[in-house]
Amino acid sequence: MAIMSEAKLIKKINSLYPQAKASPLTEFYGTEDDVGIWFRGSENVLEGRLIYDNYDFSSFCHPKIQAILDEAGWDWDAYDSGTMLAFPQ
Repeated sequence: MAIMSEAKLIKKINSLYPQAKASPLTEFYGTEDDVGIWFRGSENVLEGRLIYDNYDFSSFCHPKIQAILDEAGWDWDAYDSGTMLAFPQ
């Protein structure tokens, strides 16, 4: 399976679920070398659930975002209890 590019995946996520506020990882770390996605809207609600929830230590990514990431060949990862990032597999 081909891995979707960072830019294309960000555009897809934001067009379907703008509350996710997907942004290039370079905006999170402030460097140009990082490939990945920062979900600025990690703590926003999508259809009654948080986009990313780690507050009860049962870390999860919203199933609709998870499906997009899986289809694109990407995985999500927790940076901290309120910040979700994604990286190509």
